[in-house]
Amino acid sequence: MSAAPIIVIPDPIPFDELAESSRGSTAWLWDGYIAGGAVTLLTSRWKAGKTTLLSILLAKMGCGGVLAGRGVAAGGAVVVSEEPRELWVDRGRRLGFGRHVSFLCRPFRGKPTVVEWESLIDRLEKEAAGPGRLLVVIDTLAEFLPGPDENNAATMLAALAPLRRLTALGAAVLLLHHPRKADAAPRGSGALTAFADVLLELGGVQPSEGADRRRRLRAAGRFPETGGGALIELAADGTDYAVLPEVDRPAESFAAGWPVLRQVLEDARHRLTRKEVLAGWPDDYPSPSETQLWQWLDRAVAAGLVERTGAGRKREPFRYWLCGRPDEPWANEYGLEDLPPLEPIVQVRRAAAAVKKGLRVL
Repeated sequence: MSAAPIIVIPDPIPFDELAESSRGSTAWLWDGYIAGGAVTLLTSRWKAGKTTLLSILLAKMGCGGVLAGRGVAAGGAVVVSEEPRELWVDRGRRLGFGRHVSFLCRPFRGKPTVVEWESLIDRLEKEAAGPGRLLVVIDTLAEFLPGPDENNAATMLAALAPLRRLTALGAAVLLLHHPRKADAAPRGSGALTAFADVLLELGGVQPSEGADRRRRLRAAGRFPETGGGALIELAADGTDYAVLPEVDRPAESFAAGWPVLRQVLEDARHRLTRKEVLAGWPDDYPSPSETQLWQWLDRAVAAGLVERTGAGRKREPFRYWLCGRPDEPWANEYGLEDLPPLEPIVQVRRAAAAVKKGLRVL
């Protein structure tokens, strides 16, 4: 029976020695987003622009520059890609790639085994040991990460761990990934987001009309320089991104929803509660959430577009009616415009009683 291996745990390092042994300030390849010695996870939906953003970043790394308002350092890159080389040749010619970018296009016939994945990291480790700054890109992570279950935290961490061999040599690692279908969160186990040092999310801007080139880049991470991201727009020729002024997102959302909300209120025969507004929402338009509808109605009331009555309580909910529109048609006919909002059957009974008293006769 063989003896168990001896495991040696190193002594703790005092802070002053730790500080002396560190590399100093963070070596950013893309300020705040991609750093030497760190892992960045870039998530976006299919065909939302991840590869376009990556391609422009690779072009900028030739001589350094600015992308989406943040500095890009000159350096080399190795891209492990699921796409064929022909697509990268087309992009590279259009954007002016140079020798600073290298590619491993479809290095495996299928999803790699653990041994094949380790061999890939061994090869990338040789590149990371070379001079200069290096960015290692895995596009996409799900295509190359070994293991059948990306929802298993232990499996995910075991597969990701070899990447730390690259960051230990000072290389920056960029992982491109897809989100879950239900939301924008990265697909798979939460161990992935915990493993990454910087999280980037590239999403569309709502509402999207036609070929909208705007994207919202959201960022979070361990570094104070990461910040919160930016609203960016792809140039018409597809070669760069510009930073746009921040928009009032609630106002933008209201601008998209107001035409449909107005239609619902125009078709109403009486003042509507929020639930009645939702119940009357046209089937050919996506219904807002209750919270979003509440925000739209509040904004419409503040803008003088909609009247609101009621106390906002369960027995006396808020009711809404278009400003400037005559009150319920039958109420006007009987001269009862000032009646408080009541259930239609109660309003009819009051109108009938008014007629009997001779208040007004048709």
